[in-house]
Amino acid sequence: VVPKCKREPSGALWTRSRRPADMNALSVEAFERRAKEAEDRLGRIEKKLASRSGGGVSSENLCDILAVLYDVRSTLGREKVKSQNSEAKQASLENQVSKLEEENSKLRYQILHLKRNLEAHMT
Repeated sequence: VVPKCKREPSGALWTRSRRPADMNALSVEAFERRAKEAEDRLGRIEKKLASRSGGGVSSENLCDILAVLYDVRSTLGREKVKSQNSEAKQASLENQVSKLEEENSKLRYQILHLKRNLEAHMT
């Protein structure tokens, strides 16, 4: 039986999904660091509960634990969304860079031929 707490979950579930191959290393490291911090926090809470007399959990403590877990879940969900947005922006910027490099290459080619024509007319 789960007691009713002042803080209810938002209902949004964070599900584990496969990481895209093009996710940059920094966002992966940040995500893994936050997950590790959440696991450490949960471990400390579990130790604190186990050290209490009888190992029983009062409804007040359970509400506190649930509140922390809901915070962790919502934080992970928000970070996942931020990561996905960053990935989309990175893909867009990479596409833009490739287009600009192609345009730059064409312009260099034109400059080369204009120089040759100019030199041919000056001699």
